[in-house]
Amino acid sequence: MERRHSHPSTPISGDFVPKPGKKRGSYNCGRCGLPKKGHVCDLPKDLNNHTEVPTPTSSDAKSFVLPSPLSAIRPQPPPPPPRQAVTQLRRALSFDDIGVSDESPGSDDEGKFLDLESELDLSGSGKLPANCLWEVLKRLPPSALLSSAKVCKGWRDVSRRIWRSAEELRLGVPVKAQVGHVGSVLQKCPGLVKLSLRMKSDVDATMLACIAFSCPNLDSMEILTSDTSVNRITGDELGRFVADKRCLTNLKMEGCSNLGSLTLSSTSLSTLCLSDLFCHSKMVFNCPSLKEISLNFSCQENDNTDLTAMVDGLGRSCPRLQNIHVASVRLTHAVVLALTAANLRGLRMLSLVLGSEITDASVAAIASSYSRLELLDLSGSSISDSGIGMICNVFPETLSKLLLALCPNITSSGIQFASAQLPNLELMDCGMSICNPDLDSPTAQENDNGELRRMPSSKLHLIYQKLIIKHSRLKKLSLWGCSGLDALYLNCPELNDLNLNSCMNLNPERLLLQCPNLESVHASGCQDTLVETLQNQVFGDFMAEDNHFPCKRLPDGSKRIRVPHLFSPQPFDDAKKRKRRISKKRCAVLVY
Repeated sequence: MERRHSHPSTPISGDFVPKPGKKRGSYNCGRCGLPKKGHVCDLPKDLNNHTEVPTPTSSDAKSFVLPSPLSAIRPQPPPPPPRQAVTQLRRALSFDDIGVSDESPGSDDEGKFLDLESELDLSGSGKLPANCLWEVLKRLPPSALLSSAKVCKGWRDVSRRIWRSAEELRLGVPVKAQVGHVGSVLQKCPGLVKLSLRMKSDVDATMLACIAFSCPNLDSMEILTSDTSVNRITGDELGRFVADKRCLTNLKMEGCSNLGSLTLSSTSLSTLCLSDLFCHSKMVFNCPSLKEISLNFSCQENDNTDLTAMVDGLGRSCPRLQNIHVASVRLTHAVVLALTAANLRGLRMLSLVLGSEITDASVAAIASSYSRLELLDLSGSSISDSGIGMICNVFPETLSKLLLALCPNITSSGIQFASAQLPNLELMDCGMSICNPDLDSPTAQENDNGELRRMPSSKLHLIYQKLIIKHSRLKKLSLWGCSGLDALYLNCPELNDLNLNSCMNLNPERLLLQCPNLESVHASGCQDTLVETLQNQVFGDFMAEDNHFPCKRLPDGSKRIRVPHLFSPQPFDDAKKRKRRISKKRCAVLVY
C-alpha cells in the first residue's frame, strides 16, 4: 500500500526523520527524502553543503540516517517562488483592484498578476496575459460574456471569475424565456448588489423567489416591463419579498396594476418607485428610513384608490421623507391638506402631477407648511398667476426647479413674474401652458387668418402672448406646445437647453435669443421660417464668438477694417477669452 506524504506547505517539525533515498537517487528529494514529482522542498539549501557528518547520539541513533551520496554531491535546482494565499487572489479579481500597475516590478500587484496567470490555462488564447484578458472580458455584455466562455478553458475560467465578482447586472429577459434561465444567470453572481431586469415576458412571484434565493446581498432591484409583458405580482407577495430582504434599499417596479392591497414594512428601504398603480383598496408604507417615494397611478377614471388615507399614513410611518412624487387624476385639494397635516419637516421636493382639482388654495396650503422646497411640480393643475405669485413670495431663496406644464390658467405674465422673482431658478417647464385650446383642435387649424381676426377680443390675449425672460442662472427652459406664444425674447447667459417643440404661432421676426452657452434647441413641429431663424441666430452667435480680431481705423477715419493680430500693437487675446473660445460648443437645432 502506498504511503501518504504530508502536504508540501505543511511545516516540518524537528522530530521528523527524512527517509533515505534509494540507490538510484533520482526519484526522491536529496534534502527531505520526499518524492520529487509535484514537490517543492521547504528545507534550506545549505543542508546539502555540510562537509562533516555529525555523529548521532544513542538517543537518536534510530532516527538519524545519513544522506544519500548522490544527493549530497548532485547540485539542487533553486526552489520556485511560493504561491500567494487564496484570499489575496480573490482580492485581485475585483474590478477595482486588478489592472495595469505603474509600480515597481517588486510590487504586490505584479505578484497578483503572476499568480492569476499561473492559475489559468491560457494556452488556447493566443498567449494573451490574464490581466489583459480580464480587462477585455469584463466590458462585455452578459450575452457576449456567456459566449466567450466557450472559446477555451482559460477564457471560461476568467468569465466565471468575472461573474463571481460582479456587483451590478442589467439583464433583458426575452418573451419565451423561463424563470430557470434567469436563475442560472443569477446564480453565477453570488455577490450581486444591483439588479435591473427588463421583462418582455410575464413576471410573477416565481421570479421574486428566484431573485431572493440567488441574490442574498441584493441592495437595489429594478423590474421594467414592456408592451408584451404583464406583471402578475400581488401586494402580499411583494410585501413578503421586501420584509425578507433586510438589506434592500432601492426598489423600482413597473406594471403594478395587480397589487391590490399593499403593505410594505422595511427598516432599510430608502427609495421606492411604483408605476401603473390601479384600484388599490389599501396602501400602507411602514418604512421609517424611506426618503424618496414615487407613485404613478393609471389615468383611468374608474380608479378608486383612496389617496387621502395613503398620504395621511405617510406622515405617521415615514417621517424622513424628502422627495414625494404622486401622479394621479384623483389628486384633489383634500389630498394636499392631508399632506400638509403630515408635517414632514425634511421635505425638499414635492411633485403632484395631473391633479386638475388642485387650485390656488392648495398652493397656499403647501406654502404655509413647507417653506424650504427646492423643487415644486404642479403640472396638470388648475392654478393661475395668483398661485405663481404665492410661490414666488414663499420660495424666493430655495426654489431651483419649477414645473408648471399643462396648466391652462397661467399666462406669460405669470411666467415672467416667476423668472424675475426666483433668482436661484435653474429649470422651468411651462409646456402646454401658454396655449389656446381652440387653436390646438383640428377644426381651428383649418381656419384662415380672416376667421382669426373675427375672434372675440376676450380670447386674443390667449393667442398673441409675448414672453420676455432675463435670468442669470436659468439652464433649462421648456416651452413645448405653447401655441399661444407669439414673441419670445431670452437673455439667459447660462441657458444650455431650450425646448420650442410645437410652438406653431411663434413669429420668427419676434424671436431674439441672447444665450451664448446654448447647446441644443428643440424645434420639432415649428414653421420652416422659424427653424431657419433659429439656425441663423445660434450659428451667428457662434461665428461672432470666433471672430475675435481687433479693429483699426484708417488714418483718414473713413473706414474701420480688421487686421491680423501680427500687425496689431495690442495683444491678440487674453487667457480668459482664449479659454472661453476653446470651450465654446456649436449649438444644435434639433428637428425630428
